[in-house]
Amino acid sequence: SFGVLTTDTMEQAVARSGSKAGNKGAEAALAAIETVNVLKELRSGKETE
Repeated sequence: SFGVLTTDTMEQAVARSGSKAGNKGAEAALAAIETVNVLKELRSGKETE
């Protein structure tokens, strides 16, 4: 998914990017990295944990 966070101040940006809902950008980045690592393991014939 794709989203643009629009804010008027840095305080708003911080509050909207990592408050109660968590930092969705960081979560998406970690999921992408994990996916790449699993694909590499599958292509090399190694078993995943």
